[in-house]
Amino acid sequence: MVDESLVGSKAYAVTVMDNYSRAILSSAVTRRQNLSAFLSVLYRAVARYGAPKTLVTDSGSVFLANRAKALYAKLGISKEEIEKDRPWQNYSETTFVIQQRMADWHFQKAQSWAELVEAHDRFVSDYNAQSHFAHQRREDGRRSPREVLSWVSGMRFHPRDLQRAFFSERFSRVLDASGYATLMRWRLYGEEALAGKEADLWLLENTLTLEHAGEPLSAYEVAHDAARSPDDARGRSGRLAAVRKPTLFETSYLAGQMRLFGLAETLGEEGWLKVLRLEDYAPRSSRQPERLQQVLFTYTDAI
Repeated sequence: MVDESLVGSKAYAVTVMDNYSRAILSSAVTRRQNLSAFLSVLYRAVARYGAPKTLVTDSGSVFLANRAKALYAKLGISKEEIEKDRPWQNYSETTFVIQQRMADWHFQKAQSWAELVEAHDRFVSDYNAQSHFAHQRREDGRRSPREVLSWVSGMRFHPRDLQRAFFSERFSRVLDASGYATLMRWRLYGEEALAGKEADLWLLENTLTLEHAGEPLSAYEVAHDAARSPDDARGRSGRLAAVRKPTLFETSYLAGQMRLFGLAETLGEEGWLKVLRLEDYAPRSSRQPERLQQVLFTYTDAI
């Protein structure tokens, strides 16, 4: 059976690659080509291979967003753009042509989102392992992008420092038994099949995306508290004032146990709450000073 959500819809491949070796450092299939998807892929590339000295892209708004520019500065990345209407200046165009030849047939055969993700992941693995035309004359005998990349890496960061650089955009939460995550007193649905697993929450100016292992689970439109600065002194986003318009993505994860009923079918799209505002924590009561214990007898009687 063909997944009807795939018919007539778009899927994007967001990829970070190394220009010299032509190796794909990180890549993901996503339904949206937005800042959240880009930062997610970039984070995984930097975490594994280090930060590059220079990042070359086209002049798309995603790559020139203020959040992205701030992140480049934190990681010491010089941002460059190719000239307008000259895509051949960026080797990524060649990579996408190779992807069409190697994987388009498998993409067309995909009957579900899970199969589409599997086809993409298989392409990335095969592409990095197979001989590349650009390396056929190397004297060291290295022919595949993976062999040419070898041990080479960019500027390495301690995991804690790297998370601090992404802190204003990325949070980690463990999904509860029903597949929800809690952030700033909001309960947000991710994926029931991933109960007990860790999810990444990407919080941007107007959007919040939940994902697991680079795969998006759900997305929400958000608004920040106008009474607070959008970014505090530590670079973190302000308190969430509203979370609305949930979008659930088809994922490759299946629940271990079949449901007795579907939430959407039984409760309806309006009855099934994907997002819920939780009550604020009760204010702590001020600690009362400890009372002195009454003496059993006076000091003068004791002597």
